[in-house]
Amino acid sequence: MNREFLAGADFHKHLDRWTADGLIDAAQAARIEAAEAPAASQAPAAASRAPLVAEALGYAGGVLAIAAGIFMVRGLWPALPTGGELAFAAVASVALGAAGAVVRTTGVPAFRRLRSVLWLMSTVSLAVFTGTLADQVWKFSAASTTLVAAAAATAYGTALWLRTRAALQHLAVFASAAILMGTAVARLGPGLGAWGPGLGIWGLSALWGAAAIRGHLPPGTTGYFAAGIGLLAGAQLTMQVAAGPVLAIATVAGLLAGGVLLRQAWLVALGAAGVLLVVPQSANRYLPTSTAVPLAIFVVGVVLLGSAVWLARRRAGSR
Repeated sequence: MNREFLAGADFHKHLDRWTADGLIDAAQAARIEAAEAPAASQAPAAASRAPLVAEALGYAGGVLAIAAGIFMVRGLWPALPTGGELAFAAVASVALGAAGAVVRTTGVPAFRRLRSVLWLMSTVSLAVFTGTLADQVWKFSAASTTLVAAAAATAYGTALWLRTRAALQHLAVFASAAILMGTAVARLGPGLGAWGPGLGIWGLSALWGAAAIRGHLPPGTTGYFAAGIGLLAGAQLTMQVAAGPVLAIATVAGLLAGGVLLRQAWLVALGAAGVLLVVPQSANRYLPTSTAVPLAIFVVGVVLLGSAVWLARRRAGSR
């Protein structure tokens, strides 16, 4: 690759465009930039720290602005009318969104992270605005209020993610979509209990993971992590019914196997956390005697430990 091209401003524009088009994710863009931009290594130390200072100040400013708004609403004006609460939330959402939009992210990873955080806070503020509107103005039920707020956050977050393909926007969209799915199932089937929303979240997470594997939801690592969290949470909500433990154990096994096949440490870690959650509950359900439960847990632990040793030795032997 031409070093003169890499050192120029066009290189950073290309990186941003490739990230927006989904060809690479934000982490890959940062690694390419670090490896291929010699001008960055020649910059003075003070200049290299300037983006980090701006990033830290941006985080602090955004958090302080939100905290001040909450303090004024709850402390100084406890009887603030609904219109005032809506105005605060709307102003926060617009201001944070605009601040993220004007941040010049070209060639500076710290500024890209700052934009992601500002837009995440903007998304949260929008959810607060729509939730307050649905609850206090439209007088919706709790489920319907959550549905409206999650739908607004999902739509807004998706628009921001399509522009940036950033990890924080990805996680914001997934969290909003999972809440939207669980609430929608609970709204349509109020008598299902927790297992209905749990199954809905589990199904959404499985589709999310499949899309991430196929490269449709960059960054891929973030997609795997989000899907793993959703699968565990959904499976946990189904534990109240007879088939729930079976689904949960299959989910944990799938996370462990997927982590090994995809070489994703996060999935293996989530699978291990799932073992701690699922195995004791399943053993208590199907092996109610006091000695059988710890014995079953011990056997599962030995199998997992043996698998880890076998995989480590196999990997070392293949080098």
